[in-house]
Amino acid sequence: MKETLNQLIELQEIDCRLYEINELKGDLPEKVLDQENELNVYKNENETKDARVQEIEHTSRKHNAEVEDFNVKLTKYKDQLYLVTSNKEYDALNTEIDSMKKAISESETIILTEEEEKNTLNEAIKSNSNKIETVTLTLEEDKSELKTALSKTQAEEKKLIKNRTGLVKGIDSRYLSTYERLMGARDGAGMVSMTKSACGSCYTKLPPQMIIEVKENSKIISCPSCSIFLFWDGIEE
Repeated sequence: MKETLNQLIELQEIDCRLYEINELKGDLPEKVLDQENELNVYKNENETKDARVQEIEHTSRKHNAEVEDFNVKLTKYKDQLYLVTSNKEYDALNTEIDSMKKAISESETIILTEEEEKNTLNEAIKSNSNKIETVTLTLEEDKSELKTALSKTQAEEKKLIKNRTGLVKGIDSRYLSTYERLMGARDGAGMVSMTKSACGSCYTKLPPQMIIEVKENSKIISCPSCSIFLFWDGIEE
């Protein structure tokens, strides 16, 4: 049991330092990740909008060609009106003329609607491009700052993680799982040293017999109030 206690004390020392290192990084890792995700959103939006713009331009060329063709036919039908010799032929030509006018109107409406959509899309693309430029500048600054922060502690952090991985393999899983649960709930602290005859976490005054047992550092004792593991670092009050 004493061996497990010593292992947990060593583990807590490692975790405390890892926690300090993460604190040095601040919120930069999360900020960088959020900015990268934001950039991807803007870029994906622009790709989708640009594809739609290309599609509109393709269909607009098609409809413009149709309008040109319809106008040629319309002129032809109008010229033929002067050559008809019967009311039946006249009515038939007028029907074709009306049909051409309707087709031209429909195509021009589609062209106008799609042109408005294209303008809206291009404005959105431009807006996103400005945002991409702004976020990219901020991202590069934050990446540089994060790189500087990491360069100071990266080697130490790597060594600590390696030592931690080796250490946890030899700790009784029952105590390890409880320690890690406590650590997750208490900002990186799974066990604390008793201080001034009280729990170093919640500062609850400990019973006299428990104080004696904690000072012996021979077994794992939990605070009766907050359940955190207790040990004594040897510093007198």
